[in-house]
Amino acid sequence: MTREEAERALEAPGRKRLEAKERLRLADRELKPFVKQARKAGVPIRTIAAKTGLSANTISLWERD
Repeated sequence: MTREEAERALEAPGRKRLEAKERLRLADRELKPFVKQARKAGVPIRTIAAKTGLSANTISLWERD
């Protein structure tokens, strides 16, 4: 495989990954206020993590924002 072919091979999956990252960023923006509300209401971090796929560290950081 040539360098040009290798670069072309990266385009489609790379584009898919970038699009997925953008969708995830938007989902995080939508989810953040609900995570904060859940923590204020006493929902455990582990429960939020299990329901959202977020790490405990991310939940803790969002809680402080």
